Amino acid sequence: MTDSLPPASPRSRMVRRLLIAVSALLAAGLGSACAGAPPVAEVPVPDVSPVQVAVDTAAPTPADGMSADFHARFARNDVRARAIVYWMQCTATVARLRAEGRFGPAARAPRAIHCSRTSDGVPIGGVFDIDSSFARVQRLGLVRLDGARPAYTDAVDTTAIAAAFHLARDVHRQVNRSWTTKKRPFSVVPIATPALEAWVIPRATKARSYVVGGDMGFARAATSDSLQLLDDHSATWTQLNLTASGPLRLFSSVRDVAAVTDLVTARWYAELGRGVSLSTPAAVSTLEAGFDPATGARLVWRHTPVTK
Repeated sequence: MTDSLPPASPRSRMVRRLLIAVSALLAAGLGSACAGAPPVAEVPVPDVSPVQVAVDTAAPTPADGMSADFHARFARNDVRARAIVYWMQCTATVARLRAEGRFGPAARAPRAIHCSRTSDGVPIGGVFDIDSSFARVQRLGLVRLDGARPAYTDAVDTTAIAAAFHLARDVHRQVNRSWTTKKRPFSVVPIATPALEAWVIPRATKARSYVVGGDMGFARAATSDSLQLLDDHSATWTQLNLTASGPLRLFSSVRDVAAVTDLVTARWYAELGRGVSLSTPAAVSTLEAGFDPATGARLVWRHTPVTK
């Protein structure tokens, strides 16, 4: 059996005729639009989607087999070592300039020495006095340490100079008795990395010798004016004879990342033209000619893990 539709009413027939007419008009309009449009391949497609950049947040894997933590800690100590080597070179130059009368008659010239670099890397150094409260720098005289040693007259942060001198003085007082008792000469070097620190760097007691280990690092405590110990390798102090020529191989007593003094010694002699390598139980690190874009250094470290 089949179903049959009931006859359409006059109203239904009218609605159906209107729908058919509208459909015909729409079809005609679309047809004419398509006829006048260029081929699909010729229609430019604007790039309205934003560029998606894949960001890799993971630390890069070192290619030399050493861990990322090793590289970070080694780089931190090496920044300190580079600043300390510059300070040693700078203070010797400023002391000579003061003796030559560059800052006025040597007998009356200020005694404290300041060494730093400007934000664009210009080395500057000079002399100053400071008041008894270590708050105000007086009689500051600076020169550029490149070229003909012209006077440096740009503004400098004298508050930072005073803070560095104050920290170095307090660290000197902290360690002087014990180091003097042990007959170990030392220098206290204030550096900004960028936090203000002061490092006790041992000096050799005789000519043609060098020291590895032995350093101590200090900073101001965050909540008081007291000293915070950053690192202490004083128990590893070792003095060795320096060979007259040829490559210099240093052996650090530190288990993995070399102490600051080790890196200072390595960079000091590398800048004097010696080939230098530094060994720990974890790696052999060699200073080679190159360029470090992060620091501008012309000597870069190459690390080789020690296999057991």
